[in-house]
Amino acid sequence: MKHIKVRKIGNSIGGIFPKEWGLHEGDVLNVRREGNLFILDAQDSAKEQDRQLIEESFADFETKRTVSETEMEELFGKYGWKK
Repeated sequence: MKHIKVRKIGNSIGGIFPKEWGLHEGDVLNVRREGNLFILDAQDSAKEQDRQLIEESFADFETKRTVSETEMEELFGKYGWKK
């Protein structure tokens, strides 16, 4: 488990989270407190990031920036695609 040092940021306090946690700037964490235990829930942020990735993927279809398997075989067949 990583330790998070609470720091003064302007008139507030905050913490720096490890990059390995996969959080991004602007993510909103749901916090539940049980005594001195703080539980951070990033599930909503993860759903939002997944939604954005899916929407970006569909944008490729709308702009016709997709390639069929036949086209891939024609382009990359000499490199062993579909063999």
